[in-house]
Amino acid sequence: MRTECRILLFFLLLIAVCVFLSGCNSGCPGALSGSGSGTGSGSSSSTTGSSTCGTTGGGGGGGGGGGGGPTTAALLYYLSPSNIQGASLNSAGVFANLSPFTAPTLPTSSINSMVIVNQRFLYVPAGGFSEVLAFSINQNTGALATISGSPYVAQVSDDTVTSDPAGRFLFVGGRLSSSISVYQINASTGALTLVAGSPFQSFNVVFADSLTVDSTGQFLYVGQTFSSNPVAVFSINQSTGALTEIGGSPFPLGVAVLQADPSGPYLLGVADATGASGDQSVHVFSIDAKTGAPTEVAGSPFPTVSTPFALAIHPSGNFVYPSVADSSDVITSLEGYQLNASSGALTPLSGSPFTSLPVVAYCQFEQTGLAAFCLNASGFSVLGVNTSTGGLTHTVTDLAGPTNVPFAVTD
Repeated sequence: MRTECRILLFFLLLIAVCVFLSGCNSGCPGALSGSGSGTGSGSSSSTTGSSTCGTTGGGGGGGGGGGGGPTTAALLYYLSPSNIQGASLNSAGVFANLSPFTAPTLPTSSINSMVIVNQRFLYVPAGGFSEVLAFSINQNTGALATISGSPYVAQVSDDTVTSDPAGRFLFVGGRLSSSISVYQINASTGALTLVAGSPFQSFNVVFADSLTVDSTGQFLYVGQTFSSNPVAVFSINQSTGALTEIGGSPFPLGVAVLQADPSGPYLLGVADATGASGDQSVHVFSIDAKTGAPTEVAGSPFPTVSTPFALAIHPSGNFVYPSVADSSDVITSLEGYQLNASSGALTPLSGSPFTSLPVVAYCQFEQTGLAAFCLNASGFSVLGVNTSTGGLTHTVTDLAGPTNVPFAVTD
């Protein structure tokens, strides 16, 4: 986690950038639309920024020292094709591959997910090798260094990974796995220690395919490839990370792809990860704070224009952006919805579907919520987010690269 000194340094840099670059509105983000005060979990208020300022991402990746030059606003890591490449977005709105950068070589190109924890550590499950690769992130340069002890034995068919919001535990599962490996994360080094009793198994889990942890870090939810398979729910021991299936699990929720609200009591889901289901809706469930049991909210499932196959929830929890496909399974324009914090209801955002933007999918937000990084037909797009309205803009030049690959973002 960041120290108070680093937070103070960020705000000083933010002020310096706003003074140096002309044309800022109050709050100053820039090449991206939206501004606000970002914590580790997101931003809560904003105004629309000017396109001349660039984006200033909540104090993350970088340094750059003194002077008035651009600073690193966000870092992106992606598979290409059997190593990990890095890119950065700076405060002048320049989105480019890191150079110089030593790309870590992977034992396989069969990588389906990766996750960044505490803005400092990158974890990559090596599918088919039952290994988890671990790297530390140099937040000044973006360089990756192998963490001592990596690769770690996963003990499961490993192609999906997530962590709890506090970054204490790492959870690893897979599309062909009926069990889940859990590790404790060393907060200083990023080293992994297998939790006693791991891997955790349940007769109710056949495919540990979609993993997500609620905003309190108390419950793990497991989607299982097909909407006909129920969702398994586990309580997380807050000291050890051990998993215990809760009463009533598994739950027949009619969803296979899950995403927890990062700052509220909701679990969202869609029918499958392909868009082939034809289910044009997003399901929203309230999470019982004591038991973790999910209950569908009034009005759910909420209709979408096209068929959703992935979800991106803004760090504030206010907005939901489904990646969608048409009746021919062709990816189409991103949609956006307001998530009501009191009821869990979804209502379409103004401008949704966002037909004026590039066609993108599998979006991820950096921690401030000012920018979403998404895959497009030829690489990556950055979308600016107005954190008051949820509106999206596209002013940053796209980054050419491989498509349909796993990636992870941090500020």
